[in-house]
Amino acid sequence: MAEIPLKFMEWLVESRRTFLKRIMRGEPLTYFSAHLPTVATWSEGEFPVNLTAKGIGLIPKEDRIGFFTGLFERVLEEVKDIPWSESLGRRADALFELYSDVGNFDPSVLGGLEIFGGRTLENIRKNKRASILFAGLKEENGKVSYISFQINAKVEIVGKDDERYRFLLLARKLFEFDRFHLYQPDYPFGYIFRVEEVIDKSPWSRAERGA
Repeated sequence: MAEIPLKFMEWLVESRRTFLKRIMRGEPLTYFSAHLPTVATWSEGEFPVNLTAKGIGLIPKEDRIGFFTGLFERVLEEVKDIPWSESLGRRADALFELYSDVGNFDPSVLGGLEIFGGRTLENIRKNKRASILFAGLKEENGKVSYISFQINAKVEIVGKDDERYRFLLLARKLFEFDRFHLYQPDYPFGYIFRVEEVIDKSPWSRAERGA
């Protein structure tokens, strides 16, 4: 098993912090590339590769996941009788606490929820491997650059009694009814992607390297 390099972990965390800040400011929404990578799975036939954009997120370390699961449960209970729009600050604070430290997360795993039970689920049941491609922008010191990396992973399907599923579900429910989500009544399974290989695919200028 491998680990996601720190520079990519930091991008995944900071992108979520930036997204939350934009929501809080009421800014127009943009495509959330750090959360919606392209996921490839395999079947058989002339065109065996299935590609989909799927919500994929970081998973807290084993000794911290219980704390954040409990935090999300408490916040959802606190805001259940408050108009959804008025509870945004409290819900966002919970995620800001999660994303306050890249050290909260296990760099060897990613997770996501299954919604539709379609080709991705069918493929993973037969071949428990997937490749995930992240591609987006990185802002640093006022400069913007491109970032891209591929994660090759072995996949574990987890049910509703799994603590990692509960974490993924509660993180989703914190923003279930906000405008950037399509409401879904149920999520039958979760996926845990165990990192086997990370390939840096960030573009670079051949001119700057003298090529």
